[in-house]
Amino acid sequence: MLKKFLSMATLAAVFLVAAHGLAANYLGNSKSMKFHRYDCSTIKHHNAAHFVEFNTRDEALAAGYVACKRCNP
Repeated sequence: MLKKFLSMATLAAVFLVAAHGLAANYLGNSKSMKFHRYDCSTIKHHNAAHFVEFNTRDEALAAGYVACKRCNP
């Protein structure tokens, strides 16, 4: 029983690490044209329709977004 629990816990941990690796690093607000780190305190709702995901800082800059002054991405 303990062996089964440990294998399930390990599987869950691997899944969480993999899912985090697939997430975008930056979110751009298409209303303000600013981009933020994914964990920026100014972002209230990550899944709002006006947010655009960027994998790199250069990608956000190339799209015309400017860096947030609070999280300084």
